[in-house]
Amino acid sequence: MLFNSYIFIFVFFPLCLAGLYLLEKRGLAKAAKGWLVLFSLWFYGYFNLWYLAIMAGSILANFGFGRALLRNRKKGTLAMGICANLLLLFYFKYFDFFIANCNAFLGTDFALRHILLPLGISFFTFQQIGYLADVYRGEAAACSLTDYALFVSFFPQLVAGPIVNYAEMMPQFQKIGHRRFCWEGFARGLYLFVLGLSKKVLLADTFGAAVDYGYGSLGSLGSVDAVLVMLFYTIQLYFDFSGYCDMARGLGQMMGIAIPVNFDSPYQAADIVEFWKRWHITLNRFLMRYVYIPLGGNRKGKARMYANLLFVFLVSGIWHGAGWNFVVWGLLHGIAYCLVRMRGPKESVLPRWCRVAVTWLFVNAAWVFFRAPNLHSAAALFGRMVSGGVSLPCAGIYDAFCLDEFWYVMKVIGLTGLPYSEMYLCVLFLAAALYLIFLGRNAAGMAERFRAGKGSMLWTAALFLWCVLSLSGVSTFLYFNF
Repeated sequence: MLFNSYIFIFVFFPLCLAGLYLLEKRGLAKAAKGWLVLFSLWFYGYFNLWYLAIMAGSILANFGFGRALLRNRKKGTLAMGICANLLLLFYFKYFDFFIANCNAFLGTDFALRHILLPLGISFFTFQQIGYLADVYRGEAAACSLTDYALFVSFFPQLVAGPIVNYAEMMPQFQKIGHRRFCWEGFARGLYLFVLGLSKKVLLADTFGAAVDYGYGSLGSLGSVDAVLVMLFYTIQLYFDFSGYCDMARGLGQMMGIAIPVNFDSPYQAADIVEFWKRWHITLNRFLMRYVYIPLGGNRKGKARMYANLLFVFLVSGIWHGAGWNFVVWGLLHGIAYCLVRMRGPKESVLPRWCRVAVTWLFVNAAWVFFRAPNLHSAAALFGRMVSGGVSLPCAGIYDAFCLDEFWYVMKVIGLTGLPYSEMYLCVLFLAAALYLIFLGRNAAGMAERFRAGKGSMLWTAALFLWCVLSLSGVSTFLYFNF
C-alpha cells in the first residue's frame, strides 16, 4: 500500500485514525496500541503476505534477543543477534549478487535464486540492530511484545524510514491512551502530509518520467539530453524521498507521534560533510553511532579515522543496493568526505554560493551511479554527455512535463502557437524545482510556521485536491528499492 494511493488516503488511514482515537478516548491504551500494530501489519502485508511473515519472524527473533540481553548483557548474545539480522539481510538482498560475482570471477555456474526483496528490510533490520545495541549499552529498557512490535512496524516509517531509535519512539508509544487530542498538531500533520504528497505526485513523478525515458534510450541521447537526465534524477530523488519522509512525519503527527526530521535542505550544503548532516539524517546518525564509533571513530589517529570513514561510506553504498554501482557511489562520497575532513575548518576563499554549486555538481555526478542499473549504463550516460552532440532536448525529455492541466492553460492564453512552446513547461518545472531546492523553505520549517486558519486550510485543501486528481499515475517511492 502506498501513501499516494486512493485506498490509503480514503480507506486505510481514516479507519486507522478513527479506531485509534476512539480507543484512546475510552482509555483503552493496550487496545489502541494493538490497533496500530494490526494496521501496520495490514499496511505491510498488503504488498505481499510473504513479506509479512518475514517481518513478523524478524520481530519475534529480535524481541527474544532483546530479552536475553536484558537478563545478561553478553557480547556473544549481541553478536548472535546482529549476525542473525545481517544474515537475513544478506540472503534476501545480496545472495544473488554474491552468486553472480562468484560465477563471473571464479568461473562457477551456480544458479541464481531470483529472490524477491521484501520491502523495507534494510530499514527495519538496521532499526532492530540499533535496538539490540542500545539494550546491550543499557540505553533501552524492557517493553512488552506489543510495544516492541509497534516500534518496529509503525507503518509511517516502516518501509522507507526514517530509521528511528528506541529512545525517541518508545516513550511516545507508551503514552498512547494517556494523551489528549490536539487539533493544532493534527492540522500541522495534515499540512505536512499534503506538502510531502505534492512533492511526490506533482514534482518527483513528473521529473521521473523524463528520467525513465532517458535511461531507456541511452544510445540516442544528445549531450544536452544526458545532462538533463542526470540533473532531473537529482531533483526527482530529492522530492521523492524527502516527500515520503514528510508524509511519514505528517501521518505520525496526526496520530500524535513525532517522527524525526530526515532532510534539511541538503542541496544547499557547501561541502560533502555538511551534505551528510542534511541528507538522510537518520541513516548518517545510525552509521556514525553503530559503525563509525565502535570502529574507533577518530580516537585512534587520523589514518584510522579516514579508514573508518571510508568503511562507513562503503557500508552505506552496499546498504542501498546490491550492485557495484552502489559500491562506487559510496566510495565516491567517502573519498570526498575524507578530503573535506583533511582540509579541516579552514575558511575557503570561494564564496558560499560557489561551494554550494561545486558540491551540488559532485552530488549530481555521483547520483548517476545510484540510478544507473549497472556501471556500464552509468559510463554510457557520461559518454553521451561528451559525445552526444549539442542540440535541443529531444521530445521524450520535455514531453514528460506537458501535463494536461498546464497545457490547457497555455492553449487558453495563446502560448501554444509560439516557437518551442512544447518546452515551456519543462523550463517552468525546472525553474520551480530549483527555486524550492535552493531558495525555498523546507517542509519542516514550513510546518513549524504553520498556523491553522481559513487561508492556510483552503490552500492545503486545494493542493490536496490537485494531488488526488493526479493519482491516476501512481508510482512507488524510489527508496522502496533500497
